[in-house]
Amino acid sequence: MVSAYDRAMQVMDRAEEGTTRRRIMDAALELFAQHGFAGTSMRMLARAAGLRESSLYNHFAGKDDLYNALIAQWGPAEFVQRLKSPEYRALADDPPAFFRLCGRHLVDRWIDPREHRYMAMISKEGPGGPGQQRFNDALYREEIQLLADYCAHFAQAHGLIAPDPRETARMFAAGLTLIRREHFTTTTEMPPRPQVDAAVARYIDNFIGTVLR
Repeated sequence: MVSAYDRAMQVMDRAEEGTTRRRIMDAALELFAQHGFAGTSMRMLARAAGLRESSLYNHFAGKDDLYNALIAQWGPAEFVQRLKSPEYRALADDPPAFFRLCGRHLVDRWIDPREHRYMAMISKEGPGGPGQQRFNDALYREEIQLLADYCAHFAQAHGLIAPDPRETARMFAAGLTLIRREHFTTTTEMPPRPQVDAAVARYIDNFIGTVLR
C-alpha cells in the first residue's frame, strides 16, 4: 500500500517533470524559431534549458520528438484540442457562449509570444515541412470540421441559420482570421489586448446576430 508521503512525493515528481519538460519546450521553441530545425543541435537545446544533454533524453526521444511535441502544442492544433474538450462540449446548448469562448481562447493564443515563435519556427522549414503540413491539416480540416459539427447541432437544436454548416464554420473562422491579420501582421508591435478583445467581441456579436434567429 502506498503511503501518503509516497503519494505526495509522486505528485511532486510529476510536477517537477512537467516543469522541466515545459522549460525544454520553451527553449526549443526559441532556438527553432531562430535557427530552424537543422540549425539547432541537442547540445544547444541542453545549454538553453540548463540541462545536461543526456538529461534531455529523459523527456524526449530526440530532436524529432521534441519538434513534434511543439507542433502538437501550438498553432491550430492547440485550438483543435480545446474544441474537443469538456469545456466546449458543455456549451453545446448555448451557441452564443460557445462562439464567445472561441473568441476569448483565440485571442489568448494570438497574444502569447510562444505562438509567434511557433509561427517563426514553421516558417523556417518551408511550405513542405511537417510543421506547415500539420498547421494546414489542423486549420483547414480538423478545426473547420469540429466547428461545422457544432454548427450543425446548433442549426438542428437552436435555430442557427446554417444551410451548409461547414461553410458557416468557414465564415466564422475567416472573420476571426482577418481580425488577427489586421492586428498582428500589419505592425511589429504587439497590439493592446483590450483593442483585440473589442474587435473580436464586435465581430462575434455581429456573427451571432446574423446566424441566430
